[in-house]
Amino acid sequence: MTEFLLIKFFSYIVVPIVFLGVLIFIHELGHYLAARHVGVRVEAFSIGFPPTAWGKQVGDTEYRLSWVPIGGYVKLFGQNVDDENPDDQTNYAAKSIFQRLYILAAGPAMNLLFALIFMPLVFLIGMDMPAYLKEPPLIQNVQQGSFAQEIGIRANDEILAVNGTYVKNWEEVHSELAKVSTEETLTMEVDRAGSLVIMEGSGTAFQNAGPMGWSPFLAPVVGEFTEQSPAMKAGIQAGDKVTRVNGQPIMDWSEISPAVQQFMDESVNNSETATKTLTVELERNGDIQFVEVAPYLEPKSQRWLLGMSMLKISRSFSFGESVILGTSRLWFLTKATFGFLGQMFQGEGSMNDLGGPVKIGIVIGDAVRSGIAKLFFLMSFISLQLGIFNLLPIPALDGGHIFMLLVEKFKGGPLSTALREKTQMVGFSLLISLMIFVTWNDLMSLL
Repeated sequence: MTEFLLIKFFSYIVVPIVFLGVLIFIHELGHYLAARHVGVRVEAFSIGFPPTAWGKQVGDTEYRLSWVPIGGYVKLFGQNVDDENPDDQTNYAAKSIFQRLYILAAGPAMNLLFALIFMPLVFLIGMDMPAYLKEPPLIQNVQQGSFAQEIGIRANDEILAVNGTYVKNWEEVHSELAKVSTEETLTMEVDRAGSLVIMEGSGTAFQNAGPMGWSPFLAPVVGEFTEQSPAMKAGIQAGDKVTRVNGQPIMDWSEISPAVQQFMDESVNNSETATKTLTVELERNGDIQFVEVAPYLEPKSQRWLLGMSMLKISRSFSFGESVILGTSRLWFLTKATFGFLGQMFQGEGSMNDLGGPVKIGIVIGDAVRSGIAKLFFLMSFISLQLGIFNLLPIPALDGGHIFMLLVEKFKGGPLSTALREKTQMVGFSLLISLMIFVTWNDLMSLL
């Protein structure tokens, strides 16, 4: 029990703090190096917010580790309005607007550079991906109103070629679809009950549609288990193929959960036949096995769970492929982030989607247990978010400072000291309020 708690403490508290500390260090290092490059004196370099836990003076700079591990800062001589001295060349206020912009932008730029370096490493090391990606591209069903339905794709079609390139599995299908531009026509060849059918659709419509709207056949083969998994406790093993759940035939992974929900809901509602277990029929090494499993009810979703997931495979890529895939993934995440921010500003998104330090800690803790590739992906993703978030024109953030400098540039002179002080106070108050809100959000999501 003690060992279990130590592992939990290390995974969900120690590692996330170190993890965030590294990303904060990278960000503040950008400001530090840029400031030193243009001759601005750096008074303090802190990982974490006050109070200070440890500090050491080296030259003009005090290096600090502070107790609140949710941020950091570089204190530049002259950045505080009370210390401004345009006549001192080591003073931040003495530098040109472009030099100050350079210093401010260097922090987010370092986060973006970090993400750009580490995301390709995810693909170079190897990503866990669903095993179905290596299976023939056979379509299970097609959503109503989807792009796939519009061009004529039907359930049980097997994809043979995309724009003239023959494909053997779902991974190759996704790869070819990713190459389709708005300027060309998307052509798909499918095998439909032994007959060749060719369908076409606009590249523009394809790009605007988002997901294709089809579902592949997912072999009901067990891959991994959650902690304290009822399936694992009952004796189910990785590689087992689920064939029946309480006598109901299972042909696809997507059929397992509905079968579990239906049986358990009916059982709970019928006092005469109420039971806490169900029978899972398995195929293991050619033999049929019967296992009694007691699913647990997940409080938040109110769904009965077996605590197991589909089989996954690990796939690594060459250096060149990793760079292309990593860059592509970052571009996709960048667009998704700005899309989310746009929805939030337009009032279309939900504030409940925002996560804080608790949720980040949980996600990082889970990633630690999933392997180095997953951890690198998360580091790249969060670093990207830090870079983008800090560029938002919110007072007290880098983007807020940049916005104020641009206003000064177009105004032709500095803003008043009173205005800058009030703006900083408002910005700081907004950030504190946001931090309290997202932390409260995190805690409520755990209940």
